[in-house]
Amino acid sequence: MTGRAAILLAVAAATAGSGCGRRGDDAVTLWHAYGGDERVALEEVAARWNQAHPDHTLRLVAVPYDSFADKITSAIPNGNGPDLFVYSHDRIGDWVASGLLEPIEFWIDEPTADAWADDALAAMAYQGSLWGLPLAVKSLALYVRTDLVATPPRTTDELLAMTPALRARGVFPLSYPVDDLYGHAPWLHGFGGVALDASGKAAIATPSAVAAAAFARQLVEREVVPRDADVALTATLFNEGKAAMAMSGPWFQGDIAEGVPWMVTTLPMVSATGRPAAPFLGAEGVLMSARAHDKVAAIEVMLALAGDESATLRATRARQVVPNRRAYAGELAHDAVLGAFRRQLDHTVPMPAVPLMRAVWTPYKNALGSVVSGAARPTDALERAAGEIRAYEAP
Repeated sequence: MTGRAAILLAVAAATAGSGCGRRGDDAVTLWHAYGGDERVALEEVAARWNQAHPDHTLRLVAVPYDSFADKITSAIPNGNGPDLFVYSHDRIGDWVASGLLEPIEFWIDEPTADAWADDALAAMAYQGSLWGLPLAVKSLALYVRTDLVATPPRTTDELLAMTPALRARGVFPLSYPVDDLYGHAPWLHGFGGVALDASGKAAIATPSAVAAAAFARQLVEREVVPRDADVALTATLFNEGKAAMAMSGPWFQGDIAEGVPWMVTTLPMVSATGRPAAPFLGAEGVLMSARAHDKVAAIEVMLALAGDESATLRATRARQVVPNRRAYAGELAHDAVLGAFRRQLDHTVPMPAVPLMRAVWTPYKNALGSVVSGAARPTDALERAAGEIRAYEAP
């Protein structure tokens, strides 16, 4: 049995008896926090659904993002929440522990699951169960100024080799927030490290993690990247031609100034290991409330929202990076930007959805900061951070 099949069948027997009766023409209510083009695209998807299914329509409710998670946490147990909602996968662990989500394996067979990229579907799984269907994914990739770099580096050795010529012109080869775990994750995973191990425990002081942190310091020491770059400075340097490349996500497109020639490609391979640099994958999915009043109607809506037609519409209208395999064989086949992020999706690591992950970010950032500044050795800094994180681990 494949890993995907095991996920899908793990709780089929447990969910087979759950309340699934249809209640006439009641609408399925979905909460979301989309704005702008994403909201417009979702509303078009809903309008198409409602026209084709007047017996169980889809009702959209926009909820401000800042209060979304708290509203879900408080509303569902009281029976006042939605049937479905759209949110990032990183809160799944909390909501499963609180009994707020409905597992959906009973309705998803392996041929259906094959519609989505494996890592995107895996991000919706937790503790052997499937809790949602992926709508859009986000990860870092490599933005390249084509007037400064003719051929993007395929390996980290090539990245290092291009540094002297660019620095002679006052240009950094690359910019990204070097002391942030999210920005550092491609190197961490490329060196074979992880933030949390398979059991959900912190694993940030392993030899692989130490090697990745040492590489980050090398990037700063050799002036491959600026030491103090954050998201805003990275955009400024890229726009001003002072950074030839930027490691960022789909959102970076909105920061690129008009007239700047650019392209997106996948991140380079880590020469020391022969492994591709692999950023964290964030998956935004549609999840079912454990209190959904009509679970059959809800799963039908979920399948439509995450299906190929919806994905293509959301990608073209709102520039979402969708994980649907077949969408890229159709209308999206010639979209260079979305295609690059789709190719990067083959080399990503789903961000852990366990609650402990929230305790990792700050200690790791502090450790990286001390390493790249030269104030601490990688081993010492990461072991110190690991000790801080262990205080939050469940016994």
